[in-house]
Amino acid sequence: MDRKRNGRAQRQLELADYMANERVPAAERGGVMLGLFGHAVVFMVLACAQAAWCAVTAVRVWRRRDAGWPAALRDGVHRPTLVGLVTATAVYTVLRRLFVATISRQAREHAARSAGS
Repeated sequence: MDRKRNGRAQRQLELADYMANERVPAAERGGVMLGLFGHAVVFMVLACAQAAWCAVTAVRVWRRRDAGWPAALRDGVHRPTLVGLVTATAVYTVLRRLFVATISRQAREHAARSAGS
């Protein structure tokens, strides 16, 4: 766990150095900032959709509880929406990892160029 935390801290330091360095082209820094903003928007939309689905499902199941809990769960849970949310979460996770790997690679390359200069 410490190694993972140290790796994350190292990535954060490299990214901070990368974003603060004046030798990095403004277009690259702007691209990273747009990517981070896009990530925040997608994360918030996905989190709100998950919360809304949970709230709507809880209400639907609660209203059908008189038929029995198994029937209420079977009828109250909207499966296509659940499948869509699970798929969106999986895609988000994969794209997030790719984005973090790309930014980390750019920051490491920048750190290597700065150390070599």
